Amino acid sequence: MDQTTTNLKLPYIAPSQAQKHVTHNEAIRALDALVQLSVVSRKLKNAPPEPSEGDRYIVAAEAVVPWAGKTDQIAAWQDDAWAFFQPQEGWHAWVAEEQTFVVFDHNSWSRVTSGTNPVDSVGINTVADENNRLALKSPASLFDHVGGGHQLKVNKVDDSQTASVLFQSNYRGRAEMGTMWDRDFHIKTSSDGNQWQDAMVVDGATGMARFPSGIAHSATAKKQSGLIFLPPSDTGTAIFQPLGVRAQALKTAKLASISADIVTFTSNTAGEFFGAAMRGLSMARIWNVTKIPAQPAFAKWDTAANQLQVSNADDVKLWSAGDTIQLGDQVANLIAIDVSPLMQKILGSVFRQDGLLLDAGNTNITVACRNQSPASTSNLVYFKSDEARSFSVIGIYG
Repeated sequence: MDQTTTNLKLPYIAPSQAQKHVTHNEAIRALDALVQLSVVSRKLKNAPPEPSEGDRYIVAAEAVVPWAGKTDQIAAWQDDAWAFFQPQEGWHAWVAEEQTFVVFDHNSWSRVTSGTNPVDSVGINTVADENNRLALKSPASLFDHVGGGHQLKVNKVDDSQTASVLFQSNYRGRAEMGTMWDRDFHIKTSSDGNQWQDAMVVDGATGMARFPSGIAHSATAKKQSGLIFLPPSDTGTAIFQPLGVRAQALKTAKLASISADIVTFTSNTAGEFFGAAMRGLSMARIWNVTKIPAQPAFAKWDTAANQLQVSNADDVKLWSAGDTIQLGDQVANLIAIDVSPLMQKILGSVFRQDGLLLDAGNTNITVACRNQSPASTSNLVYFKSDEARSFSVIGIYG
């Protein structure tokens, strides 16, 4: 049979052994060294020059004589000599120098972590997972103060990421607030967890709030339109300007050529479709009345005196030199104007406006804008083909 115990390797007393006290005392000395194991340090490579009786150490790597070759063993100073003990898997020791517990695991000593600082995950009354590393199932949660207050922090690596609080129903998103993908503060809602709408956006630089989906009246739940007065502009705000040289209600011109989104006339007639003050502020719908039925396209005057630029080249790909182009439709005798260039230039964004407050020279009028433009995300405003007044925008309802 083995002459030592299985775990601590303590010597047995043989049945016929003389001086049995020697073996017994050796076992007692080993127990004294290993039971309730507490070491002074585990960092020393050199044995201390004046150890005290009973001092124990975990031998550091690359130790020198008299500890050479004893890495990770327990060195105990007993009876003026070093005794060495080979640790077994799972042994624990208190390291006084570090004020911590260590465990012998996989042939080396490592610190025993305690408490929750840190741990990989924590589940309270539920199971945490790789994504939700802190999970709590409870009727309520309390984040109380120490001192005067309490601050809850949600951090992200940079502005292009998201830091938010998500509210769910049956584990599907219904509302979210935070800084999503930029520095602005968003409040978003969703009915299905897939499609989201911004209810409010607060500019991170100015603190100004926007309500992209509009504001509803508290009694009717119908969307309310707010009037946005346009700031002063050096270029003006004229979106419609008739010309005195327009001899007939529906002005026409002949096409000389079409190149991608540029239509060129046989004469300098672009200014007869657009007043000079309208340039860069509005688009007008023109009609190719040679085609049956007539074909429309939205155009702006940003090029030469005999050219217009259409918003979509596909609208004019069937047009040809010699075709007749007309401003205003033949049936309703109305001119459709798209004010998206003005909105982008002065307000910085284009949206579906509910109406316009217009300066008509000697009076101000309000017109409703109900039809969405096929050329932009704004609505259209209509003028009669024989309208003789100029119109500038004072404000936009939206």
